[in-house]
Amino acid sequence: MIENLYYNKNFDLNEAIDFVFSSDNPVHQGLIISKLNENMYDPELIDEFRKYIKKKSKKIKPFYNSLDTCGTGGDGKKTLNISTTVALLLASIGIKISKHGNRAASSLSGSSDILNELGIKMEFRENKIIGNLKKNNFTYLNAPNFYPILKNVAETRKLLGFKTFFNMIGPTLNPLQTKYQIVGTFDKKSCKAIAEILLKNKLRNFKVFTSDDGLDEISIFSNTTMWEKTTSNQIKRKKIDHHKFRRYLSQKNLSFEDIKGKEPKYNAKKLINLFEGKKNNYRDMVIINAVYGVLTIDQNKKFDEAYEILVSSIDSKQSLDHLNKICS
Repeated sequence: MIENLYYNKNFDLNEAIDFVFSSDNPVHQGLIISKLNENMYDPELIDEFRKYIKKKSKKIKPFYNSLDTCGTGGDGKKTLNISTTVALLLASIGIKISKHGNRAASSLSGSSDILNELGIKMEFRENKIIGNLKKNNFTYLNAPNFYPILKNVAETRKLLGFKTFFNMIGPTLNPLQTKYQIVGTFDKKSCKAIAEILLKNKLRNFKVFTSDDGLDEISIFSNTTMWEKTTSNQIKRKKIDHHKFRRYLSQKNLSFEDIKGKEPKYNAKKLINLFEGKKNNYRDMVIINAVYGVLTIDQNKKFDEAYEILVSSIDSKQSLDHLNKICS
């Protein structure tokens, strides 16, 4: 089996996928994953794995009219939990957020880590998940609770020690099947590949981005490449010049140190400080990325209008009050 899959250029992809998840030999798994990874940016490869994983998942009732901010991770910059903070800020202004995520892999604090530190529960019961969305505009979906099959490859992926197509599958697996997403990715090729998958899966709107400074966020420090869905149901690439954000920044002298993260307790404290009103480039990054979240779910909004709504939520302590409500 392993020889046929590894040496045969015309092997059956579905057979390879089944082997990857069913083999109990991490060396054999690693060989096939490495071979498949030669085409890691191929949307067909990603989508076939995605469909297999979805088929084996724990099913819950969809909540289409919500937004996910799950990214690929893997940028290696060890920043604060920007996409998670964006999700909580967006929830405070009334946007339904179905945040999908996991524990840290390449960073010191993943979505699950910081939310656990904040005291936000990771529900797996359908009634609680939907109830949280309706009551607080926010629910968190911890990936292992819904995709236990991924445990079969977790150790092998760790042993391989490099990015694979699995990094790009994660953001496309929201258990609530949300129809709106903003996705940060680790490079330009993955950016386009994920946009193609989201288009193929008929999302109503999405934006996928990666910055020239290596962040899986829309950056205020350098230019950002973004792929987004068009009104003609296609995807188009857009270059975002970071200089356009200058007039929106609370701190004109840019400091990358402002967004550097540490362990979950440290990151949680920084998140709370932001919602308490602390002004620095972490706040600026969160607000700018949240603006694009607003524009994704409400295409009639203008940039300045979305920006003012988000700033007001922080400055009025609305976002802090909302966070305390979720954590209580």
